[in-house]
Amino acid sequence: MILASLQGCALLAWKAVQPVEIEKKAVERTRLALPDPAPIRPSTPAWILITPQNQNQVWADLKAKNADLVLFGLTDDGYEELATDMAQIRNFIQQQRDIITKYREYYEPVRPAEEKK
Repeated sequence: MILASLQGCALLAWKAVQPVEIEKKAVERTRLALPDPAPIRPSTPAWILITPQNQNQVWADLKAKNADLVLFGLTDDGYEELATDMAQIRNFIQQQRDIITKYREYYEPVRPAEEKK
């Protein structure tokens, strides 16, 4: 008797369960709305080349301009290292700009209506 009632409950429960329907719906990617980074506008420092022949004149000119009498110097090897570092920074910035462009192309593909603008 107990076995028969358990089977009856199981059959009722089986019939009460509805099959699950799965729907697939394409969802448009969310637009990133990232502004383009502003271009770098570095200032141009005034370079002064000091040699044994002009060092006294350079100091006199700085005193006449009431400038701080401090100079930061590089050897020719140091200047070459500085130039190499700046080239690496420019390359890194270009790589980041390319990555942002590729993300934008992926997330914000050009639609036919936008192409005509």
